[in-house]
Amino acid sequence: MPELPEIETVRLQLTKVLPGRRVEWVKVLNSKIVEGDLKKIVGLKVEDIRRRAKVLLIDLEKDLTLAFHFKMTGQLVLDYDDQGKTYKDRIVGGHPTEDFVGTLPSAHTRVIFKLDQGTLYFNDQRLFGWVRVGTKASIANEKFLQKLGPEPFEMATEEFAERVSKSRRPIKLVLMDQEVISGLGNIYANDALWEAKINPQTPSNKLTDKQLKLLFSKVKLVLEEGIKYGGATAADAKYIDLRGLGGHYQDHFRVYDQTGLPCHRCKTRIKKDYMSGRGTYYCPKCQS
Repeated sequence: MPELPEIETVRLQLTKVLPGRRVEWVKVLNSKIVEGDLKKIVGLKVEDIRRRAKVLLIDLEKDLTLAFHFKMTGQLVLDYDDQGKTYKDRIVGGHPTEDFVGTLPSAHTRVIFKLDQGTLYFNDQRLFGWVRVGTKASIANEKFLQKLGPEPFEMATEEFAERVSKSRRPIKLVLMDQEVISGLGNIYANDALWEAKINPQTPSNKLTDKQLKLLFSKVKLVLEEGIKYGGATAADAKYIDLRGLGGHYQDHFRVYDQTGLPCHRCKTRIKKDYMSGRGTYYCPKCQS
């Protein structure tokens, strides 16, 4: 699943090309993933592109907002030439598949947005993602968004420490709990814990004030690097940025997806365990 840096990269790229474009028509190919009447946006211009945690938000005229959650396999493809046959005139974001370079619409296309310049496709192989439309206020008040905790960049160290230290769960699971802190997923949680020299299994309420302060700084560090490098292309969270070039944070992984490789600090072999079904990577010496 794309994490905060991956969706932020999508937002940044779409911000360059979508504002000012008008929606000419919308075709829903699978209504199961759609909430609200998408016909309401026909004739309206795009005004802004925003993000809330892992949700992409497209603001249009008349105070309407389109919300996209990519989940595991969602993707947005903007086809400039409207031919649907060449990736040379596309910008793409989300889960990389042959749809990025194949003929569109494909068997995975769920919604088509025809613009006055180009066509925007929302594809999703596994149908876990969703598209919602409503007023800006109604989207902001959606239960899913309301339940999200603040993003790391919105918090002070004290709030981070207070939220994290309330739980007895392993710190890695708390970091990935979107109701505690939003936007942080498996990749960046693993790497932030390595940076802070904290074992992923450590109960959150057992961390010292010093450890919590250090961990918070490392969470922001790895997220900032993720944004800088355009996200990651990794084994269980594949991502290609809107120019089709792929994110490069994987070139800077600390421990994520590094099983058996030497730790960057002490050269001990990186281990992999599982927590709640997710691969958990750590150095058994540095993070003991």
